Amino acid sequence: MSVQTQAYRLKPEDIFGLLQEINREENFEDALKILTKRGLDFFNSTMAGIWLFKENKFRSLTISARTEQQESFLKQRFFPFNFQIILKKVMEGNTAFEPKIEIHEIDETGDEYRPAELNASCSFSEWRENLQEFKIRRILCVPLVHYGCLFGLLVLFSADPFAFDENSIYWLEQLMPLISSNVYEQQLHLAALEREQALSLLLRGTEILVKAVSEKQLLAEAGEMAMEILYLEAGFFHMEQKGEWILGSSFGRLKQYETVWQEWINRYKECHFPTGYIPSSTPSLKDLEESDQWDIPYPVKKISIHPIITHHGIVGELWLMESGVRDLQYTQEILSAFVRMLSMSLETIRQRMELRRLATTDGLTGILNRQGFEQRILGEMANTLRRGTTFQFLLLDIDGFKNLNDTKGHPAGDLALIHLAHNLQKSVRLGDIVARTGGDEFAVILTDLKAGQDSIKIIERLKNNLELEKLGLGVTIGVAEFPTESKDYESLYKVSDRRLYIGKDNGKGQIVVSDMVSVR
Repeated sequence: MSVQTQAYRLKPEDIFGLLQEINREENFEDALKILTKRGLDFFNSTMAGIWLFKENKFRSLTISARTEQQESFLKQRFFPFNFQIILKKVMEGNTAFEPKIEIHEIDETGDEYRPAELNASCSFSEWRENLQEFKIRRILCVPLVHYGCLFGLLVLFSADPFAFDENSIYWLEQLMPLISSNVYEQQLHLAALEREQALSLLLRGTEILVKAVSEKQLLAEAGEMAMEILYLEAGFFHMEQKGEWILGSSFGRLKQYETVWQEWINRYKECHFPTGYIPSSTPSLKDLEESDQWDIPYPVKKISIHPIITHHGIVGELWLMESGVRDLQYTQEILSAFVRMLSMSLETIRQRMELRRLATTDGLTGILNRQGFEQRILGEMANTLRRGTTFQFLLLDIDGFKNLNDTKGHPAGDLALIHLAHNLQKSVRLGDIVARTGGDEFAVILTDLKAGQDSIKIIERLKNNLELEKLGLGVTIGVAEFPTESKDYESLYKVSDRRLYIGKDNGKGQIVVSDMVSVR
């Protein structure tokens, strides 16, 4: 019985590191050797190689393997003859075929389970004995495609019958267009100086995109970089936000006419997508009709639209305007590679932000947790000192919460916590801070508020708005003022906590604003 091995799970930084390592290698074949070598570990493979179609055969360009015997085997052989028959037909345009990644299953005897969608002649049967000897159980064929034309293959061989999972396939789909572009250009020796400069900018730009700390910064730098690579006049990002598609982060000449362009884009979408905007999953180049060019600030003949795709699907688009000075169709491949890098950077930033959100948010109530609150209060203390104002620090503890849990169960207790958090948020101002700091304890910062009768009235109103009485509960509140009573968080917390328990010990349901004064 086969046992699934623990495969390495690729991360965005692995792909960025691989691209940078390839870029640093001056010799092209040595650069591809890096790809096949890393492929052994990244994709849990035994052998890996790149084959190009030359002189009516697929010939190996670079090979990597775990053992010298395996490497020698692949270097000394062309692709199996039966396998090449269908591929030659594809190259000659005689067979309807959409190049895509294919997995070939190999049993313990070296025989292949042929995928039903492939021609029966597509087989590794000539290598049966060698596949059995090397214990190969899966073969992954990744097409090298240029403008829709198949010209080569990256092939990975694995002894693991569970190799090449969804994560591996995703990163290969992102990576291989970049590799395909480089392989094709090097083989044809047609890279002009301008194209070489564009590729250099593209790869150097990876480091800039990786260092972006926010989505806004990423899109701003990516827009300027796209202009450098393609020498275009203008463009913008069209991003999906809560089901709506919003124009933003415009660059170039669009910055001068952002409002006009926003109106034009809305009219364009209403005309061509009357039931709602539907993004395309593939890059497109649109020729504008005369009717589309009405009221445009400057002439635009074509619009290049590139989808920004992450694990969550299409999350945005890059729109580039072309007025006829340059022909966008000759830059589509470079731009597609650039957008893939942008997509990976965006995915990384959003994952980082989500992890940060999860680390600072209470999972039950959706408000800040203790860690998030401590981060926010330190910032607010600095801001308060800079403004020369004060704030009120409230600690709230639910009266009767333990009895509710004991008599009605934890689900009822959870509903009470959610109820309190919701009403707290409704009762404070936009700049105030609300958090659940543990169990049934909550913390509130009422910013720019000085202790006195006015602050007591505000806190009383907040307490009444919680509406805990309908749940058979109450709340006790301890209050301390920053920086009047303490200039650091730890001691401020202790003051408020001490007053909270003064209220608890004296009948509960109280607001305690000093060690001597409490308010019912």
